[in-house]
Amino acid sequence: MNQPTDAPGEVYCVCVQSVLDEGWVRALYVYPIATHRHYSGPPRTILTLRLSDQAEMLGLLNRLHNMGLTLLSVELETASAH
Repeated sequence: MNQPTDAPGEVYCVCVQSVLDEGWVRALYVYPIATHRHYSGPPRTILTLRLSDQAEMLGLLNRLHNMGLTLLSVELETASAH
């Protein structure tokens, strides 16, 4: 179900204010490389994702918004060589 690690695109860490179970992650229609749930402090989930382009990022951000999730941060982890 995961995308190949050598797939084109950039790797992002997307953090939301909530602890998301696997059902929520699947409902986002993304294939995370890793999912980290933090229960101490403010509850949050960090999804590490490989996104192919800005359209895919906008789709993800729209789904987060439509699901009522609060976006805390988006960080670019790697940049593909162009």
